[in-house]
Amino acid sequence: MPSTEVSKGEIYLPEFHAHVYRVGTDGLRIEKIRFDHDAPFPEDVKTRPHVAFKVDDLGEAIFGKQIVVTPTEFKPGIRFAFVDIEGALIEFFQIG
Repeated sequence: MPSTEVSKGEIYLPEFHAHVYRVGTDGLRIEKIRFDHDAPFPEDVKTRPHVAFKVDDLGEAIFGKQIVVTPTEFKPGIRFAFVDIEGALIEFFQIG
């Protein structure tokens, strides 16, 4: 969820120019993301809330969909992509 507020305990991801605060239990997680003005993402990603789904095959999950952010490596073995499905912003991520 995009945010403009500083959250105590947020971590900085310099490669994405983003400050992330995570909260959650029982397998559910909410992220507040505060982007720097020069973050390398489209405005949609920086300003619109989205949901995220873990998938086994990122390429298969985004195939044929309107790509907003192409597959990107977050850390070794973790990749993500954003798509737009009928106006809804969706993040898919793959681990491994």
